[in-house]
Amino acid sequence: MIGRLVVASLRRRPGRSALLLAGYALGVSVTVTLLSIGGALVEQSRDRELVGGGDLIVLPEGLDLETFRTGGTSSLYFRVDQAGFLYREVLGGARYADDIRAIAPWIEDELVYLRTGDRTIPASASGEIPSAARALGAAPEVVAGEWTDGPADRAWMAPGDSVLYAGLDAFHAPGAADSTWAEWHYFNVSLPGGGLYLTYMVAGDQPGGRWGGRLLVTWDDGGVERAFDLRLPSDAVRFSPGRADLELGGSYVRIRADGSYELEARIGAAGGAPLRLDLVIRAARRRYLPPVAVGGRTLTSGYVAPLLDARAEGSICAGTRCRDVRAAPAYHDHNWGVWRDVTWDWGQLSTADGFSLLYGGVSRDGTPLGTRFAFLFDERGFLRVLPVVSLGVDWSGTGDNAVPTSLALIAGRGADTVRVAAVVVAVRGTPGASGAPGRREDVFYQMRADASLRGRIGGEVIETGGRGSFETWRHTRR
Repeated sequence: MIGRLVVASLRRRPGRSALLLAGYALGVSVTVTLLSIGGALVEQSRDRELVGGGDLIVLPEGLDLETFRTGGTSSLYFRVDQAGFLYREVLGGARYADDIRAIAPWIEDELVYLRTGDRTIPASASGEIPSAARALGAAPEVVAGEWTDGPADRAWMAPGDSVLYAGLDAFHAPGAADSTWAEWHYFNVSLPGGGLYLTYMVAGDQPGGRWGGRLLVTWDDGGVERAFDLRLPSDAVRFSPGRADLELGGSYVRIRADGSYELEARIGAAGGAPLRLDLVIRAARRRYLPPVAVGGRTLTSGYVAPLLDARAEGSICAGTRCRDVRAAPAYHDHNWGVWRDVTWDWGQLSTADGFSLLYGGVSRDGTPLGTRFAFLFDERGFLRVLPVVSLGVDWSGTGDNAVPTSLALIAGRGADTVRVAAVVVAVRGTPGASGAPGRREDVFYQMRADASLRGRIGGEVIETGGRGSFETWRHTRR
């Protein structure tokens, strides 16, 4: 009977019947979809590996998501490298201020061990920053007590300059006894018609007790170059791993309470005029490259650049010849590691219209280790990190008389590319034996150059330039 009524209705009212069937099918499909979504939400609510509240989750590179969620062994010990830099300078920087409302760091289900007496108990631990989790809308319900930010939380999210630079610039303990271990503060100050290079160094086999300090100063005073080199025994050196301050006899580098760097250098006369240097260097803009390992698996080598765009104030004197330093462009980095058979290419440029470029790469025994990278900042902070595609140096002269005259760098990925063309205006070559006898001699070149920076990033054209500093090496057979 029902079948006959259906057939009769279709014959007499086919349009209406088709419309009713379509509506019925649509209702069923919507119901199925809603049930599926509800089932997924219920499933996710039972999954303790999922954290929520945001639109984007940043996870460690190379992570197997399914293994991570199910707790396999390959999910152990993963971390987001440079999480503080990502939080403060990238996601929380000025570039995305109109797009990102809240950011929250999260540690979920971390394996820890609790010891009580002779017992060791494995446990699962999680960590959040209360104010950040609340801003993200993902804070847990507190049923008793208080859940507020502690001093460490606040220092991680928004460290003052002194805390930030002291952490970036901290010295390291050598991993093993090695006579080629060295760690140093390097400062570069651009002066009218010249420049100033300063290196405060600790070097040698520290565990073996065969180490000391070294202070190197090169002052190009309008074409008149003065070089100073002071070596000190270990008992005249004061530093501690985990701290940034360094004392070399009567000379030192200190970080003040306001985050500025106080530099003093005293080198007595040894057949020449004594050096007296007093400088204060402070950031013009908070721009920094966080600590990175640049040597790969076969080499312990680290690098951090706390001050990419800074200004120097003070004075420098050699004998009776003195110069006041006022608002001079300055740069600072910090290196550490084992330097046997090691050379590098490096350069930095800051322009008057707000761009900063830094590139570098390490070679061992003449062979590059890993990819060279270029880091670019603009008036809104961190912009891009790009692999260096090519780096070429032009030379004038031959043999021991060869000197670099210009260099060209290209860095890019996809549609983003930058080109640096630099013409050398001043150069200093320093012979140094980083190779074994009979193999080669390395000559280290420090250059100041007029450089142009051109390219296209994110569809926007870059065309600027300024005075930059560059370093390279030349290898000659003995």
